[in-house]
Amino acid sequence: MTKNKVAWVAWVEESDATGDVAEAYAGVAGPDGTVENLYKGMSLTPKVIGPADEHYLALLHNSASPLAPWLAELVATYVSILCGSRYAAINHGENFEHYFCDRKKSSAVLAMLREGQISKAGLAVDACAALEFTRKISCSPDKMSKEDIDTLRQSGFCDVGISYIAQIAASFAYWARITNALGIQPGDKIGLSERPLET
Repeated sequence: MTKNKVAWVAWVEESDATGDVAEAYAGVAGPDGTVENLYKGMSLTPKVIGPADEHYLALLHNSASPLAPWLAELVATYVSILCGSRYAAINHGENFEHYFCDRKKSSAVLAMLREGQISKAGLAVDACAALEFTRKISCSPDKMSKEDIDTLRQSGFCDVGISYIAQIAASFAYWARITNALGIQPGDKIGLSERPLET
């Protein structure tokens, strides 16, 4: 185990992984064998890595989801912004921009969300409704009501889509807290596009 910029806690490098850690890493490694810092930072609890990754993939990389990929990533990004997770906001903000395919507009959207200005983000009514729901479940979960679901329905979401929004938002509250609690740092490349991290 070593300590450096990956996390504040001890972690296991790919080349040093054995047993449960090696098995967990094999399940989440990229094509080149690289393991994301997120999972390196969780390597002291290797049995958690596989199920956590499967849950993440089922929510954000599932062809059965009725949500547009950019919207799913934007919900994840907004939770990360609200919870102050630099790691998740950087990576999923990049994924949102990748899927949105208009970096000038997507950058403006993210800037507005960082300022808490959903209505000024220039998004359609349904996306704004999803983000308002995301903000409420992230910041005031005890205030959720049936009316919040009704609002999403009126904005055009089916109940399957609503369930995905709720589960992505709740899931990223977990990811934000894990990255913040363990001090997990972004890698040199971010998001699905593997863009270089700007320092």
